[in-house]
Amino acid sequence: MSELRDDLPPRELAELRLRAEQFLRDKNDQPLLDLVVDLRGDDQWWAHLWGPGAALAAHRLGSPQASALLAEAVAAGFSQPELFEGELEEAFGADPDWSRLHREMQENIPLPALELTDWPDAGPVGPLELYTIDADRESALLDRLPAATDSAWDTATRMLEWVRTRWEHANDHVENPDALNVLERVDAGARFACVEYSIVLSQVLNAVRIPARRLELRQANHHVGVGRGHVVSEAWIDDLDRWVLLDGQNGSYWAGADGQPLGVRDLQQLTEPPAFVGARGVESLSTQEAASWFSYFASVTTTGYTWSEGPFAPVFQGIGIIRTPRLVHDGDLAYPSLSALTTGLGGKVDAPTVSFTHAHPYGTGIAVNGEPVEDYPLDMTPGTHELAVTIATPYGETAPQYLRYLVRG
Repeated sequence: MSELRDDLPPRELAELRLRAEQFLRDKNDQPLLDLVVDLRGDDQWWAHLWGPGAALAAHRLGSPQASALLAEAVAAGFSQPELFEGELEEAFGADPDWSRLHREMQENIPLPALELTDWPDAGPVGPLELYTIDADRESALLDRLPAATDSAWDTATRMLEWVRTRWEHANDHVENPDALNVLERVDAGARFACVEYSIVLSQVLNAVRIPARRLELRQANHHVGVGRGHVVSEAWIDDLDRWVLLDGQNGSYWAGADGQPLGVRDLQQLTEPPAFVGARGVESLSTQEAASWFSYFASVTTTGYTWSEGPFAPVFQGIGIIRTPRLVHDGDLAYPSLSALTTGLGGKVDAPTVSFTHAHPYGTGIAVNGEPVEDYPLDMTPGTHELAVTIATPYGETAPQYLRYLVRG
C-alpha cells in the first residue's frame, strides 16, 4: 500500500497535469499549446516543465511564440534543459539568444535553503554479542556485588578489583560458564583459572550495565605447545568512549603513556609493552611481568568474532578447535563505537525533522543539546546550527556526536 501524502494537488490540477503530460509525451503539440493559459497557473511545474515543453511544441509547429515561451520559462526559473534530452539545444541552439538563455538557466539553480554539512553516521556495524549471565540469574548476581557509582570507569575498576580478590588463581575449570556457579563453588573452597575470572568479570560488568565481552588471547604459533592462551574481558566504557581490556586474573588493565586505558586493538598495534596497571587495591605488574603477558596478543577471539589479517590456524595447541561464529580479516569490524548514532530525516519541507538511532545495548534514549527527544524539529532560522546528540545510559550520556546544518534566508 502506498504511503498517503498530504501534499497532493487538487483533483483539477492533477487531471490537468495528466492531460498535459500525455500531450507532451506524444508530441501532440496543438492540444498542449491550447492548455498554456491553464498550465501557467501551475506554479510548481510551469517554469520547469510546461513552459519549455510548450516552447518545443510551438517550435515544431513553426509558431513565433516558441522563443518567447522559452524565455518566459527561463525568466520564471527554468534550470533543467537536460530534462528534454537535447531537444531544446537542437531547436533553439542556433538562436542568437541561446547563449544568454543557457547561462541564465545555470544561474537559476539556487543554493539549497537547508543544507546538512555534517551528521552522525554509525557506518557499517556488525552484530554485537555480549557475554551475559542468564536473565533469571542476574538479580542474584547483583546481590553479591559492590555498589556501582555514577562513573562507568570507576564502576568497572571496582568490579575488576572485586573479581580479582574472590580467589587465588589455580588451574581448575567449571563446565557451566555462569558467574554465580563459579562464585558458589569458590565459596565452597574451589579455585579457578583465567577462564573463570573472565566469565565472572564479563557477566558482572553486564549486570551493572557496562557492555562487556570475553577475550581469548593467543600467542604466535598457537597451534602447537602449551600455555599459549589467556582469557580476559573487555568492556565499553562510556566515560572513555572506547573499548578497554580488563584482566580479571591479574586485576589489571593496560595503559598508554598518557595513562589512558587501552583496548586489544590498541595493544595489537604496539611493538613494546605498555604499563600493566593494577586496579584499586591491586599491585601493578612489573615491566618484566607485563612483557610476558604482552605476548598474548598475536591472535584474538572476542565474543562473536575472531580476526586475522593473514592466514589463520583454527586449531589451538593441537588439541582443540577455535570456535567462533564469525571469522573476519579486519578486527575493527568487531569494535563498533557504542556512542555512534545513525541519522534519520523526516517532517515536511517547511518543518523538517531529524531522528537518531543507536546500538548501545544499555542505552535508554537520545538527547539533543541535553534534552530527551525522538523526532527533533530543525530550527529554520537563517544561519549555521549545531546539535550535540548523545545516548542516555545508566552512567550519564555518551560522548556527543554532532549534526551541523546551514539555513539560507
